[in-house]
Amino acid sequence: MAASDAASRAELLFRRAFAADATHRGSASGRVNLIGDHIDYAGGTVLPMALPMRTHVAAARAPRDDAASEIEGDDGWRRYVLGVLAELREVGLSIPPLALAVASDVPVGAGLSSSAALEVAVARAALAVSGERLAPREIALVCQRAEHRHAGVPCGIMDQWCVGHAAAGEAIALDCAALESRPVALPRALRVEIVDSGVRHALRDGGYAARRADVESAATTLGIAHLARLPRGRWHEIDTLPAHIARRARHVVREQARVEAAIDALEREDLALFGALLVESHASLRDDFDVSVPELDRIVDDALALGALGARMTGGGFGGCAVVAWRA
Repeated sequence: MAASDAASRAELLFRRAFAADATHRGSASGRVNLIGDHIDYAGGTVLPMALPMRTHVAAARAPRDDAASEIEGDDGWRRYVLGVLAELREVGLSIPPLALAVASDVPVGAGLSSSAALEVAVARAALAVSGERLAPREIALVCQRAEHRHAGVPCGIMDQWCVGHAAAGEAIALDCAALESRPVALPRALRVEIVDSGVRHALRDGGYAARRADVESAATTLGIAHLARLPRGRWHEIDTLPAHIARRARHVVREQARVEAAIDALEREDLALFGALLVESHASLRDDFDVSVPELDRIVDDALALGALGARMTGGGFGGCAVVAWRA
């Protein structure tokens, strides 16, 4: 369904639910990460791009606000919505009681940032209704805190930052430690395809948090704030860690190097190297980070057999999508 159809659906849902027209709107895109998964919370550099698929929120002032009573008992998607509103108020913004209707064509649980798209769209709608203003950087941080505190997902900043900053079809190189990003042009000869494995994940199930804990354990043991920034001359120290922690750390430092090489490859239009780095990244996520599933592995193998430049799982893992690079 086209994004414009999702926008119309949000308006229609609002009208049906509240017997009135929405007064304001907010929207945000999904994103796909080309390379650099599970290193954003390790202070690494990631290379996501925005997608044309969007989440739309139709909004207006409501006569009362049930957020305080609903957050604690609600285990569904309303945690994300109510969490964003709570965090906007926490930073001192005057967000009134709101009536909201949501429609989206960003697939849920597919590793394409459906939660971040919802969070940012809600934030933008709430700001529009209230007349308040917040810079994209601050919107991203507010939405990340909402996911941490109210949805229970200890995510890095990549999803909210990309959703809040990138234009459709544009890749951005984001330094997650410095919170600085820049656009990266995609060669005209490159075609990016997203393939859905059909396996749905829920990052709240614990696998994501466990991987993050492993990474933080490695950083603490090695005495470094951001594991992704461990100097190459110290990589041998990873071998002193417990075996499964060492595998997690090995993925993080090597993935950081792959991201840097991938950005350089795109800027030089070396598509063969870019594709090879995607394949290496998938193998690392599968073997060292244990977040792939057979369905994703099969997509990667099939794409390479058909002549793709490269392919890899994308997102948090445990299902979702693969990204495939083709020569256009």
